[in-house]
Amino acid sequence: MTHLRIALEWFLNPDHLPLLAASERLQADGWNIELVIPDDHYDGFAALAEGAVDLVVNEPLHLVEQRELALTSHGCFFATEGGVLMHRAALKQLIKGAPVRIASPVSNPTTDSLCVDILRGWMAGRGAVLGSGQVIIEAAGFSHVDNLAAGFDGAWLAFANVEGVSAQVRGMNTQMITTAEAGIPNFSALELIGASDAPQDVRASIAGLVATLNAVTPGLCADPAAARALWYRASGTEPDAEADAIVEASLPRFLAPVRRSADMWRPMWRYLHSRGGDVVDEATFEAIFA
Repeated sequence: MTHLRIALEWFLNPDHLPLLAASERLQADGWNIELVIPDDHYDGFAALAEGAVDLVVNEPLHLVEQRELALTSHGCFFATEGGVLMHRAALKQLIKGAPVRIASPVSNPTTDSLCVDILRGWMAGRGAVLGSGQVIIEAAGFSHVDNLAAGFDGAWLAFANVEGVSAQVRGMNTQMITTAEAGIPNFSALELIGASDAPQDVRASIAGLVATLNAVTPGLCADPAAARALWYRASGTEPDAEADAIVEASLPRFLAPVRRSADMWRPMWRYLHSRGGDVVDEATFEAIFA
């Protein structure tokens, strides 16, 4: 039996629908697919280094960060718009010079500075200057919209098709400040990430998963009713308007065939590298996609 262990970037959500569809297809063929839900955003990389999982699903931003484990891309299966989801009232206060509290699933110099850059770029487009210390970022878990409801002014590393839709359905007066609005290359996507020295049998299993993703994704995107049914079946949740809206918004974001491309993320890498971010050098970046 082929056993493939896949660490997700956060809780199971409709971004993962292609993986769920591929898992059902492969499990019907006798595979054992295990989706591992993390406690923290970087758990998958630690598990990959330890050999506890075979594959990590995460944003391309984390694919190019410096770490001891050498990584390889097996392709991007989902791309959206993303950035900082803000209460509109907090944006008005930010322009006036007031501080804002931003919830994030992870807080470190690379991701924190990106959040600040996005808000700085958005403000510059409105003739305002972001003051030092105005943006306060706190690690607060994965529940972005719940964090907004609990009193945070914004949520960082948010996706338009999930948190943006969720906030709208819940009636929140929010605005997604995207990387594009700040003149920053997009990185709101999900990559299939493996260890570069993975055994051949593991690489063959991952190739089988990718082939199955390529086979099932077009049909998934063409049948919203089936996609909704798959989501409720896999998540064990009851149908509701919010989840329906998120599924509908997610379907156009799925990529088939899965794209393994340095060109796709080179602008992101160059931007991070130019800022002195803790990212891999150019040779390593190219090797990740070779």
